[in-house]
Amino acid sequence: MQNTAGKTAVRCPGWTLIMMVLALAALLVLVDWNGTGVAKPLWMFALPLAFGAAGGILAAVKKAHGWAAVSVGFGIFLLPLMNTTMTLFQGP
Repeated sequence: MQNTAGKTAVRCPGWTLIMMVLALAALLVLVDWNGTGVAKPLWMFALPLAFGAAGGILAAVKKAHGWAAVSVGFGIFLLPLMNTTMTLFQGP
């Protein structure tokens, strides 16, 4: 932690960062890279949110509340971002 002008800056806990990377990796697994059209299991769509929430919980335990909000928001935001991006590039 750094002390700058009386404020304490909280670094991102390592496990939170790992959970955010796993959320991104889980999202990339959902993309149909080969264009086969094979549907993914429904539970796989919950993985980015679950990893984001897990990272948020780990950050909250370490008293890094800002990073907890970032991690949860990241997990929530990834799936709509992927859907929008895929629609823009591939069409409806």
